[in-house]
Order: sequence, then structure tokens, then C-alpha cells
Amino acid sequence: MTERNRRPVVVGVDGTAESRLALQWAIDEARNRMLPLRIVVSHELPATMRGMDELGTDVENADVNAAVSIARDQLDPDSVSRAVSDERPAPAILRQAEDAELVVVGSRSRSAVASVVLGSVSSAVAHHARCPVIVARATKEHSPAGPRVIVGVDGSECSERAVAFAFEEAAGRGLPLVAVHCWRLEHPDEAQWDADAFSRRRDEHMLWLAESLAGFGSKFPDVPVTTSVLEGRPAVLLSESSRGAELVVVGSRGRGGLERMLLGSVAESLLHHAHCSVAVVRAAHR
Repeated sequence: MTERNRRPVVVGVDGTAESRLALQWAIDEARNRMLPLRIVVSHELPATMRGMDELGTDVENADVNAAVSIARDQLDPDSVSRAVSDERPAPAILRQAEDAELVVVGSRSRSAVASVVLGSVSSAVAHHARCPVIVARATKEHSPAGPRVIVGVDGSECSERAVAFAFEEAAGRGLPLVAVHCWRLEHPDEAQWDADAFSRRRDEHMLWLAESLAGFGSKFPDVPVTTSVLEGRPAVLLSESSRGAELVVVGSRGRGGLERMLLGSVAESLLHHAHCSVAVVRAAHR
């Protein structure tokens, strides 16, 4: 199978700073995964971004032209394509992502209010895409631990695929991986009246986490892995763990997720509150 016949990395472009960050993420993903890149532009964007011809010809908008040029400079030019749609941005990206390996979007759209963390386009894509979605967001904080990939682990099918995705990301970017497993006390005051029971429960979770990751060591021998077992709400703890990280990866639904739900509460919360880029991984293409 040739590269151009493989499932592409798809990225939505609109000329904003968030869009430029998403473009670079997508370029890196295409390079690391040896996949073609498809840049999606919607006619619902401002009028100055309309009237584009086929890839390689002059275009009226400098931002789109620059995006294509940047991608072609860093990748095989023949592996870069552009799709222009008359649909609104979110439907346009989703349609182009139907055969994608991965889709990347910025955290906010051009029209988003500054106080809104997640834009409507990125939210719609994260909820409805059939493939993994990366919502690119600049890391504004530094951590003594340095850049790293974080993954939430809970034993669900979505979580298992998220772990595999996180290992691929860490390997491709040359970063260490931190696997975070969150658990809850059955009784909130348990630690106060039985510290030994609390310690035993925590040790059980630590052993389970180590066993669940064991199979990835031989496949990704160059990825340094550390584990973190925390008691509390997963959404809050994973958000805090994401400070200074480059990417946090989570399954679209956890162990309590319902099939009819597009995203679980943890994934939804991280999309709004994580301190770095977020990858949402589904159990399988629907």
C-alpha cells in the first residue's frame, strides 16, 4: 500500500493562531505516522478566504497559501492535499475525516470569544468524528517534570486504545509517558478510620496499572514510562496532571460510559479544562 492510499491526517485551517498550532500538530502527526495530510478549508470562513483553485495554484488568501506551503516544505509535497467545502467548518471537517486516521483542530475558532476555552467547531468535531481527535492547545505552563504525554487509564475498551495511542505519540515525539489511574473510595471517610485499608486498596490499583501496561514495554522500548495512582475525581486529577504536559490522551468514554453518549464526562471536562492539547480516542471506528 502506498502512502497516498493510506488514511490521511486531516486538519481544519482558518488562519487563526489556534489553527496554525493545529496545522503544525497535523504536520508532525503525518510525518511521524508516515501518512498523507489533508488540509480542510470551509467556504463559511471570511470572504477573503474564498475563491481558491486546486492545490499548487495561486490562492486569494495568504493564510491558506501559507498553510499549504508550510506543509509541503516539511512533508512530501505530493502527500499534501487540500479540500475546499461549501459546508460550515465543522460538517466540512467531519465529512473529510470520514476516511481519516486522525483529525486535528484548534481549540478555538476565529469567531470565538476569548473567554471560551473550547470553540464550537472543535467541540463538534471531538464529539462526532469517527477517528481519534486532537484538539491542539498551546502549553502555557512549565513543569519540573518537563514535556510529557499523559494518558488516563481505567480498563475500558476506549482506555486501552487511548493507551496504545499515547504510546505512539510518546514514541513519535520522543517524550516520556505518564500513565494516570484514578480511583474512588467507596466510603469518603475510609482513609480516616482505616489507613491500612486505604493503603491496600491503593497498592491493588498500582499493581493493576502496572500489569495493564506490561504489554507495551516490548513494543515501545524507548518510551520511558512512569505511573501515577491517584484517589479522587478523574476529570479533576487528569486536568491537574496535564500542567506542563504536551498532550493528555483519554478515551471518549470510560467504564461507566453509555454507548449513546458521544463523549464521557472525563473527556468532555478535559476538552474544556486541560492545560495542554487533548487527544480523544474512541474504541473503534463507528
